[in-house]
Amino acid sequence: MTKQRREWLIGAVEIGLLIAVVGLNIWWMVYRYGGETYYVQNGKALNSYSVTMPTGVVGTGHTYLGIGINRHGAKRQIKFKSDAVAPAPFSKSKIVKVTVNTHYGITNYEPVKNLKHLPVPVRNQLGN
Repeated sequence: MTKQRREWLIGAVEIGLLIAVVGLNIWWMVYRYGGETYYVQNGKALNSYSVTMPTGVVGTGHTYLGIGINRHGAKRQIKFKSDAVAPAPFSKSKIVKVTVNTHYGITNYEPVKNLKHLPVPVRNQLGN
């Protein structure tokens, strides 16, 4: 085997490994954090509990239960807890975007800031 062919083969193996590692990383992120998005209009918080913020300050987290609506208009009961990132209570009419992962449950939530960006079936069912 010539030196040039060996260098080419080593380069090809390195590129192949790089593609495999990047592909595996993308798959893991989708598997762990991806899921169906639901929009939940909050009622009242079920209970509250203590959470420690990243700054070390102790705050209050809340557990919410509501009916979530996905972009196709399908409904599902969703229960989620606020965490140290956004522990403040949501108002009764606040709409929260929640990601439900089939393997890990609720992986993300965030309050909806602009109701114009809601999917049409969600907007129609929530009456906005």
